[in-house]
Amino acid sequence: MKLIVTDLDNTLLRSDKSISPYTVQVLEACRAKGYCIAFATARAESAMARQIAAVKPEIIISNGGAIISVGGEIIYKNLISAETAAVIVRMCRQFTDNNGLITADCDDGYYCNFVPRDPDRRAAHTYSDFADFAVPAYKITAELECEAWAREICRVCPACTVINFTGENWRRFAAKNSDKATALQILVDYIGAELTEVIAFGDDWNDLGMLKLAGAAVAVSNAIDEVKAIADDVTDSHDDDGVAVWLEKTILKKEQGSVYEK
Repeated sequence: MKLIVTDLDNTLLRSDKSISPYTVQVLEACRAKGYCIAFATARAESAMARQIAAVKPEIIISNGGAIISVGGEIIYKNLISAETAAVIVRMCRQFTDNNGLITADCDDGYYCNFVPRDPDRRAAHTYSDFADFAVPAYKITAELECEAWAREICRVCPACTVINFTGENWRRFAAKNSDKATALQILVDYIGAELTEVIAFGDDWNDLGMLKLAGAAVAVSNAIDEVKAIADDVTDSHDDDGVAVWLEKTILKKEQGSVYEK
């Protein structure tokens, strides 16, 4: 089974969080040639309703790899325990004098102690002050100024890992084996595919493992240098529909200009 796996934010999505009609058309043309489309994102599924409606991916890897859904069926889920989640949140609050921004993705909702700027996340969120939070979570993110704070949380909670996001102080805590690389390996085993049949697109630290496993790894031009260094190719930026440009040229073999509406 041939598989296109793409990150969303700063990869498939433009800066305004939209997917262009051109990208939708190219992905549909790839599907007609026998490719399955998979999203692999740090977002919760509830925070990408517009993107799912536009593309209709057959596969969704959400919460950074903590959940895998194939055809609407969850085939893998990996949560931080309620006890560990409580410790992570308590330490995040202590490090920031109870003023830090926190989110938690759980089976019963997406919790924030602020109103998200992103319209999709804003529509999906439920307010919580996290004062007594103790709920199993797919991931907890917190704005922590010092990386040493994040390392200390992982030392106290050895069952979890942390990933930083480029250009900001947000740290993502998740259970071990809740990453995109692990999810991709589980996925191809489940659907009977080969990693050599996977084309993966990404831009940031949490895409590195997935890109290293894929048969073809493509970075958008706005990706961090570490992603570009391990990619087989670099395409245009996310704001210039880099994923679709690469797919049209490489998979659809359109060398003389697009036949799709940009």
